[in-house]
This record gives sequence, structure tokens and C-alpha cells, in this order.
Amino acid sequence: MRYLIMCRSLTYAQRAARALERSGIGTGVLKAPAGLTGNGCSYCVAVSAAKGQRAVNILRSENLLQGKVFLQKSDNSTEEVRL
Repeated sequence: MRYLIMCRSLTYAQRAARALERSGIGTGVLKAPAGLTGNGCSYCVAVSAAKGQRAVNILRSENLLQGKVFLQKSDNSTEEVRL
């Protein structure tokens, strides 16, 4: 399982990923899965489920948390969560 932290653009996703990597959290920048956003040009930062809460806290503290957070399960289903 992993968390998908939505970002409004590739630039913001890259900024978020860099902030998390500076804090020792490995990330991946991905195009947002279809159906999670109203438009097709959103990106997300993927982090492991074990580090999701810490990642959200870091992004909040750096004013980089802009969008929704989803939990992606092993079967690729997703659900919105609040961390």
C-alpha cells in the first residue's frame, strides 16, 4: 500500500518530492491515476504507507500540501483519506 498525495502540477509535485527526500522519505512523482482528479493534467507524489503521516506533516509545514491524499491498496483501488 502507498499514499498518493495529489499536486496541481508537475512542478509542485517535484517540489514536494524534493522536500520529502531532504527529510529522508523516498518518493516517486507520478501522473495521477484516472478518476482521481477532475482534469487530466494532475500529478501526485507516492510515498509508502508507513511514512504517509510524516510526509503529510512535512508538506504541511512547508506549505506544499495542496490537494487530496489517497490510499492506494495492493489491488490498485484507491480511497480518499485524511491524515
